[in-house]
Amino acid sequence: MEKLNLDSTTASSRREWAWTPRNKARRDDIVSVLDEMKPHWPLTLRQLYYRLISSACVSSDHWKWSGHQVDVYNAVGRTMKWMRIENIVPMCCIKDDHRTLTLKRGYDDMGSFIDNQLGFSFNMYSRCTAQEQPRYIEVWLEKGALLGLVEPVADEFCRRVLVARGYNSITFQAGFYQRATRALAAGQIPTVLYFGDWDPSGVNMLYAAMQTFEGKLFLDGVEYYRCGINPEHFQYLHASPVPIKYTDTRARRFVQKHGDTAYELDAFHPRVLKELVRDSIREMTDMEIVRQQERIEKRELKKADWMDRYLETTKDFLKKTSQCSVRG
Repeated sequence: MEKLNLDSTTASSRREWAWTPRNKARRDDIVSVLDEMKPHWPLTLRQLYYRLISSACVSSDHWKWSGHQVDVYNAVGRTMKWMRIENIVPMCCIKDDHRTLTLKRGYDDMGSFIDNQLGFSFNMYSRCTAQEQPRYIEVWLEKGALLGLVEPVADEFCRRVLVARGYNSITFQAGFYQRATRALAAGQIPTVLYFGDWDPSGVNMLYAAMQTFEGKLFLDGVEYYRCGINPEHFQYLHASPVPIKYTDTRARRFVQKHGDTAYELDAFHPRVLKELVRDSIREMTDMEIVRQQERIEKRELKKADWMDRYLETTKDFLKKTSQCSVRG
């Protein structure tokens, strides 16, 4: 193990940032977009980028260099870095889903453990409204960065969201095979609602998974739906299409069948994507069964009012017991 020190021999040379008129104009454009999108914070940098290019401001001269369009995504990233460092916008407005911090174990003391466990066990109760539904539904999402938008919507219907980034591994497929088989045994129709990019790989991914499920794992009886992004959504998008990656071996076939227009799922306004997910799940859900389950939940919670008093008594007793054990 080596302790590192930063000095003149290890520090890299960096170009100093300056708030030039060009950078100030870009800053103002970004602030206006962030203000509009505040209900959906935190955003990913790519979501911010798409909302920015959906506006007319990127055609302004300050997003060009020598008459040519700059790399807007990189320019947004550089400008946002200094906007956050200098507290022009809060750090919390942007999230980074590519870096994960794990949770640690342990509590400060026995009292905090008791508060956490007893409070969590009771206060988090909710009845699964998806039980007795004719369909077992999973929402498959190509972009992990959009999970924070989609998961709360699926939660409204007690449905799972699975981030299906890239082409599925056999481990991924085996997991779904088991879940789908259980659903079939229970008399339900396993149903996949897929949301992904409209580009050569994004369109092909679900078909590739279906080939393995049906042709190799012999999993029949599953229904698959591509819910978005689809050509019928293009008219509602203000973002520019992304270029086709002709290094993708599927590009030629895609262009022959669908043309050369491609969009990433991030091109949806967050509000529109959430509405699309909600409408797609609702279309496959018996809402009368949902309402029945909600009525049962209300009756259960009403009957459980006495638990509040019991919970406080139990907490006090356990804390006193733990304190006596420590002193003893």
